[in-house]
Amino acid sequence: MKHPTPPATPASAGSPLLLDRVLPEADFRSRYTRRVRAEPAAVWDALTTLAAEDLPVSRRLMALRSAGRTRLSGPLVETFPTPTLLRDEGTELVKGKIAKFWRVRPETAPVEPGDPAAFTAFEDPGWAKVAMSLRVAPDGPGSLLAFETRVRGTDAFARRVFGPYWLLIRAGGAGFIRLEILGAAARRAERAS
Repeated sequence: MKHPTPPATPASAGSPLLLDRVLPEADFRSRYTRRVRAEPAAVWDALTTLAAEDLPVSRRLMALRSAGRTRLSGPLVETFPTPTLLRDEGTELVKGKIAKFWRVRPETAPVEPGDPAAFTAFEDPGWAKVAMSLRVAPDGPGSLLAFETRVRGTDAFARRVFGPYWLLIRAGGAGFIRLEILGAAARRAERAS
């Protein structure tokens, strides 16, 4: 069953989400936030310099999911196994991938990695489009750091087979990964401020 994404509320007037450009509607969605006692520039810097080595739980879970084929090392925004689609320096980073994620060895769609126009235009049946946004916004004297994931199946079959996979990864660690990333970035920014 399709659950449309509610309209996104911009962090500030005139500041729409980059995520809306590549995946405005979703069948599945998660959003995690963290208030940070640091200015947005410090939070952005902490987020973009966060190393995979700072995320022991995430590294283990991703290695487990890939049967050891994915070993993260170095700056997370560069080594995370999903291509960057859009970036608004200091505000938002959007990564996205189209694949048959529910397979033991996910098959990637025949789309140029990191091409936002190709990502948006792709509509071949039987695939899931996943886009993830890391966004920093002013929040009173500090910042709000958000990690949103949206998934849209390209047809009813993809939505049907992605549903159980979504439940499995949500219960099996995807939420932990997002919370660990937000927490590590927040601690790094607060220490630097």
